[in-house]
Amino acid sequence: MVTTRGGAVLAGAVLIVLVGRVIGVPELYVVGAAAAALVVVAALATRFSSASVAARRSVSTDRLLVGGRETAAVELRNESRWPATLLLVEDACHPSLADPPRFVVPGLGPSETVAVRYAVTGTVRGRYQIGPVTLRVRDPFGLAERVRRYTTTSQVLVYPRVERLADGLGNGSHRGTGSSDARRLFAAGEDFYTMREYVQGDDLRLVHWPSTAHRQTLMVRQQERPWEAQAVVLLDARASAHVGSGPDSTLEKAVSMAASVLLALAERGYALRLVTEETGRLPQAEPWGVLLDRLAELRPSRHQHLAPALGALRGAGGEGLLCAVLAPPPGGDDLGASPDVRALVQAGRNHPDRIALVTADPARRASAAQSAALARLLVAAGWRATVVGVHEPLVQAWPALTGRRRRTPRPTAEATP
Repeated sequence: MVTTRGGAVLAGAVLIVLVGRVIGVPELYVVGAAAAALVVVAALATRFSSASVAARRSVSTDRLLVGGRETAAVELRNESRWPATLLLVEDACHPSLADPPRFVVPGLGPSETVAVRYAVTGTVRGRYQIGPVTLRVRDPFGLAERVRRYTTTSQVLVYPRVERLADGLGNGSHRGTGSSDARRLFAAGEDFYTMREYVQGDDLRLVHWPSTAHRQTLMVRQQERPWEAQAVVLLDARASAHVGSGPDSTLEKAVSMAASVLLALAERGYALRLVTEETGRLPQAEPWGVLLDRLAELRPSRHQHLAPALGALRGAGGEGLLCAVLAPPPGGDDLGASPDVRALVQAGRNHPDRIALVTADPARRASAAQSAALARLLVAAGWRATVVGVHEPLVQAWPALTGRRRRTPRPTAEATP
């Protein structure tokens, strides 16, 4: 493909030939023919030299925290016996990760390999694509080029900001799978409970030989698994309830707080469930890493109410800890009359321990006042609740929830703009 410069040279060559014919100067024919031949040779060189350049991208990690920085590399290899001319390399990249990187490689000898590297930074949570690579091969004079687009892409998942919280959950929050005395039996565990007949696949080390000899059939020890602490994290992701946009929005703060709480609970051995307003029924417990992936890709919800999800949560029968990360209901109406607040209070009664983190933007006076009022209402209903501003670290508010005594919402939510 002839570049603009190459087209101008080719047009000039034709013009020189015409002028030479008009004025009768044979030397101009030679100059014109040489210029045209140079463009043709440049086009052929770029065509054949680009067909044998292989490109491969690698990313040091496909997971990033907000604020994290990693390295991506594009490796180019000339797989032909002939040298490749000037290479212009561009790797498509989402602006949230990096400006589109562009590099100039002077050339590649036969079988030569070169790697170009650039940094990617996680600025906004989400899943982003890197690539494909676009390779432009030009001759040294810039008369012709060939554009080659590769198809390989890479995915990078940017996690929300996660704060490491101090271990200080109250004694009441670390409970078993339920408040009843029912026992759950499993084929492996620590405490001996009873015996049963052998089933194919059982560990032979569990065979109880005295009982086997007495009953004339293989008997194994049926053991009890220790009770496991349960926790449900409710995240309010309604677009209508949150204020602000981008990283400074209350939604992003809520997602970050939910991720931080999930990490703190996972480190204490809790079985974790994540519930949003789009959850139709209480999900199964999932590992912290899976829940973090979900939070990274979570998008604002168009649902207007939390009550349906809270109804499913209430109908499942509360177990263990309930942690709600909330925004005040939209509209500025009386919170006591809000169906979402009533459903939240009702759902919380099924859990032996419940805490609430209410997001607020102190720069928006009305919204901050609603957040503080919601926290006070939940405290009156038996919750441990506090207000956290969009620019306030969660580690500062966490002690208000983990102490033995319930504390009233912090005055930061009442701040004027």
